[in-house]
Amino acid sequence: MAHARKSGFHYAWVVLAAAVILSIASRADQSSFGVFIDPLVEEFGWKRGDISFAYSLAFIIGLPAVVIMGWLGDRYGARPLMLFAAVLIGAGTVLLGTIRELWHFYLIYSLFVGSMGHAAFSVLLPVIVSRWFYRNLGIAVGAYFAAQGLGPVIFAPLFRWMLENHGWQGSFTLIGAVLGCILAFFALFIYGSPAARGLQPYGVEETRPDQPAGPAAPRAGDLRDYLRQRQVWLLTAIHHIGCVSHSVILVHVVSMATFRGIPGVEAAGVLAAIAGASVVSRFGFSLLAERAGGRITLTISLLGQSLPVFILFFATESWVYYAFAVMFGLCYGGEMVGFPIINKQLFGANAPLGSIYSFEMVGGGIGMALGGWLGGQLFDVSGDYTWSLATSLVAGLVGLPLALSLPGHRKRPPGSRGEAPADAKEIPGAARHRPA
Repeated sequence: MAHARKSGFHYAWVVLAAAVILSIASRADQSSFGVFIDPLVEEFGWKRGDISFAYSLAFIIGLPAVVIMGWLGDRYGARPLMLFAAVLIGAGTVLLGTIRELWHFYLIYSLFVGSMGHAAFSVLLPVIVSRWFYRNLGIAVGAYFAAQGLGPVIFAPLFRWMLENHGWQGSFTLIGAVLGCILAFFALFIYGSPAARGLQPYGVEETRPDQPAGPAAPRAGDLRDYLRQRQVWLLTAIHHIGCVSHSVILVHVVSMATFRGIPGVEAAGVLAAIAGASVVSRFGFSLLAERAGGRITLTISLLGQSLPVFILFFATESWVYYAFAVMFGLCYGGEMVGFPIINKQLFGANAPLGSIYSFEMVGGGIGMALGGWLGGQLFDVSGDYTWSLATSLVAGLVGLPLALSLPGHRKRPPGSRGEAPADAKEIPGAARHRPA
């Protein structure tokens, strides 16, 4: 820490930079799934509902993986888990180029790439970033989630272009090898907590003696005590419903556009535009969550991702889809980014945040699975995307009363920076963790 003070540089920024790159790369296959549907229909003649079931299956299989990764990360550190996940994603992406049967696609995408591989990064990285920052917490978490939105911007058009010009096998072999190397290299820079390098979180060394300092290492009581609190399950339900709503769009908006006559690469750009607009909301809503709390943040994001869906009932031209993409993206990204910050506000910095977040991710994962599958299944039954859009719209609006029932945000004491540990509700019998 003495070095950090003298140089003015803190290792927290290295962790954040590595987390940003890992966030982008680890979501390449999952965030670009929508561009796979039309090529698979053309290549193999599979139904859209059957193809989108692979997306849903990935989340279903990933549910226990998410909980296990959160538990292991709290106790034994993140780096080994991320290196393992890097191998799964890299090898799984290469193997996607070899599929010949639908069950091959289910097995490789759902098991290796979309569930076990993705679980480690999606659960561990946001919590790690929140632990490294005491000051500028909203900025750090916002930067992480904003970068997550860049994945589809980069990979959705790239995947579609490569598939149309270089074929299925060549595209996935190259992308899988590159992704695996990137993920493994940058995972080496991740430490699960500042204590693992003998540091305090960024900003703690600048607090005055009369200000409460953040803990050097995370501390938590029995997880069961936290799971008895109503707020855990409210947040889990909100994440579930919000993910049902936006997964219908994320998985099927490219096919919705091509179904209305929009060219393939141009339709893939709609997904990229959603992701690009979500960069703004991912960053902005993280700042909002830090300052205004969960009730306001989640209410605005659910409302903002639901109302633009009305546009798609009547969209027939490219510019309308792109206009929708901007409006939807400006709020959709805010539904998921606040949870690490909101958890810290409601349960305290010493809570088992990785485990709590993993339960919320389970709720979100079930929602993503259900929405992604329903979007394709309802199309196969009706021959149109009208019922799929109605499902997205209704699900988002159902989440509003749940968000409004969250506790109001408690203001930090004047002059404090970052989260105020004094706001944390301690659970009796807390015991200190091992450093991650």
